[in-house]
Order: sequence, then C-alpha cells, then structure tokens
Amino acid sequence: MNYCTLTIAALAAASAFAANPITPEGEFLSDPAPRTGPDGTLYVFGSRDVRTAGGAYCTHFNDVFETRDLCAWTARRGVLASTGANDGVPASDAPLYAPDAMFHNGKWHIFYCMPDKSHREGVASADTPSGPFKATFAYPWAKQIDPSVFRDDDGTVYYFWGQFSAKGAVLKPDLSGIEPGTLHTGVIDEARHNFHEGIQLTKRGGVYYIVFADISRRGRPTCIGYATAANVFGPYTYRGVIIDNYGCDPNTWNNHGGIVEFNGRWYVLYHRSTNCSQSMRKACVEPIEFGADGSIGEIEMTSNGAGPLLDPFAETPARLACLMSGTVRIETGADGRERLAKVHSGDSATWRYFNAPRAATKLVLRVVPRKGGIVELRDGNGASYGRATVPGGDGKAEREVSITLDRPFPAGRNAVVLGFHGRGGSFGGRNEADIFDVVSFRFFDR
Repeated sequence: MNYCTLTIAALAAASAFAANPITPEGEFLSDPAPRTGPDGTLYVFGSRDVRTAGGAYCTHFNDVFETRDLCAWTARRGVLASTGANDGVPASDAPLYAPDAMFHNGKWHIFYCMPDKSHREGVASADTPSGPFKATFAYPWAKQIDPSVFRDDDGTVYYFWGQFSAKGAVLKPDLSGIEPGTLHTGVIDEARHNFHEGIQLTKRGGVYYIVFADISRRGRPTCIGYATAANVFGPYTYRGVIIDNYGCDPNTWNNHGGIVEFNGRWYVLYHRSTNCSQSMRKACVEPIEFGADGSIGEIEMTSNGAGPLLDPFAETPARLACLMSGTVRIETGADGRERLAKVHSGDSATWRYFNAPRAATKLVLRVVPRKGGIVELRDGNGASYGRATVPGGDGKAEREVSITLDRPFPAGRNAVVLGFHGRGGSFGGRNEADIFDVVSFRFFDR
C-alpha cells in the first residue's frame, strides 16, 4: 500500500507523516535545512525544541528527519549533541542552534552554531547522516550563527553565515577553514534585502538563490524571503517572500528554512510556532513553483503540505490547523498530546486543503468543554454551513458535538474553517475566554 493513501488516524501512529507539520505529536524540530543525499534520500537537519519555562530557543541536540517520498518520515534523534554521553562538541556545552549539512569527501558533515562567544561555529563529521557526529574543526573566524554550506557545480564549497548582514567565503577542500582572500562581507543585508538571519544558498538554472528569514512584514522575521544573483557572492537582488508563517500561533516570531529539489519538484521547508511560544516550533514543507523568469510565487501554509489533500471523511486531528486568528493555538499537554486550546469568543482556525469525494451533511467534533460556547462551520470563502452548542465542562473529559449542516458541504477541494463564539454576546465578540478545546473532527454524508 502506498503510505500516502493511509488515513490521518493511521498516520498518527507513525513517527511523522504526509501532512504538516512533519514532526510527530508532542515533538518539535525547528530551523529545517533540507539536503538530498547521494542515494536520493531527502534529509532535513534541524534544531530540537522542547517546552521551557522561559521559552528558550533550541536544546543541546540537532536531529534529522529523512524520507524517500515526502510521505513516510523517519526521525533520527540527537545525531549531534553538545552534552551527555554522545557529546560531539567537547569545546562547549552551549545549546546547538540552526545547523546545515552536506555529504562531502565520502562523509556527512554538520555545520553547527552555538550561543557561545568563545565557540560559535564549527563542523562535525560522521560516516552516515544518522551520526553520531563528532566535531572535526572549529571556525573561530565565524562569530555569529546560522551557517549555510553550498557546493557549486565545479566542486568548490562555499560557507555563508551571519545575522542582519551575511558573510561568505570559500571553504578549504578538507573543510578545515576558509581559503585566504575569499571572505566577502555584506553579501545580503537587512536594508537592501530584508535579511534577518537563517541563510541558505542553492542554485537553479545557473542562478544562485539565497533563502533567508525575511523581516519585511510587521517587524518580525516570519517570512522566508529570497534573493538571486548571477554570481555566488552577488550582487543579489531581493525577489520577495516565498512563505509567511504569520497566523500559525499568536506569538510567532521567526521563520527559518530552505528550498530543495527532490524527485523532480521543488519544495520549501520552514517552521511554525506552537503553544503561544516563540520557540516550540515544528518543521513543515510545501511545494513551490518557479515562473519563467525564475521567480518563486508566494505560497500559503497548508495542512496537507507535500502530501495528498486530506480526506474529510477521516478523522482530522485539530493540531493540523495551519492558520489561526485570535488567542487560539496548538497546545501540547503534559502527556504530549496536542489540540486547539485557549479558544476565545471570536477566534477561528483553518485547515486546508481537503478533497471530498462527495458532499457531507454532518460534522462531528471531539471537544473538551470548559465554559462552553458555539462552534460554526465555514468554508474557505467564508460561507456558513451550521452551528452547534458546546456545553460547559470540567476542561478534562472529551465529548462529541455534532453539527447537522444547514446545507451540504460540497464535494471537491476546499478549506475547513471553524469559528468560535461564547454563549453570551453577539457572534464574533471577544467577551468570553477559554470556552472549549478542539481535539479532532470528521465529516459524514448521512
């Protein structure tokens, strides 16, 4: 059976699956760096986030997720660690921030960075992408964060890094350092390119693409933006935004990712915040398209990601919501289970996209009642299909709530939007808080 044809309920038992985010329930992977291995496997290296009292970024571990088809993912935990039994960076016990990686000279290499003034960046090596990686060279000349490595068509390896203004240089063939006289500063910067951090370099059709966390909107680097040039060190022209994760969480702050060609198509990897935190981020993937002029059209966040459109007649976990408005967020419980929580009157949540083989006449939701309220079903165009009352509860026990639709929810491709309303005041008013949680939902045709 093709893994991608399985229902969401079956996929939920896997380590990761063909929907966004690719990270499993209760686990987090930020700063995804996609790299295709020599055997055609796609590897996504990233930082591991966890729940922290202060919302600290990252941990002492870099992880990698691998896939052959963008449907079934395998998680490899702690391939590089900075503390513990498998400490691969003995020079520092600082957390590991956003990595990049490459296969070079018969080995895999992770280019790491840390918030340590005496040991910011370096490279660790292993025989396989599963590690364990061990530090081979420190890069004392690189004193910022977010490295990116790129091997050009002639075999030359380039290293880029920095915040606000990016630096770049040619790496020596053994990766021990940079070639003298090759350092370039100001390759891209905030003023000309909206560059904040999180650089990645790749090449398509003879054109160099730099992808980065873009701060052009709302004063937050929630976008993945890009710039292009005919030469590796530029000059680069800012081309726009690929994806914006604003709306994934009330407190989303940054984005980080890259683009990659895999099995003949191009994709963007990025992350979304959860738990009303600037950290606790989850890696996601979306297909992208290039215009005839080499431009990349801006795309929206989706729930299905690189997988097939969702089946509305299968149970859809609420945690797959890709766009939220108000205080509602994806919240992780102490048991690692995730659901929509902190729902206030006037909030909404969106899941896109579904492909319904036939029209539906009923929607059944699993909720955890608190103060109680009203839930309304809408489509992606804002049309309403019915409402149901959610009674009050203790905030612990789940129960089912059904909406018998006023008219059939149509077959075909569509988004599902749930609007939330407290029991008092007009619909959309923000006069009631924490009315109920949403665990999942499912459509029926009878």
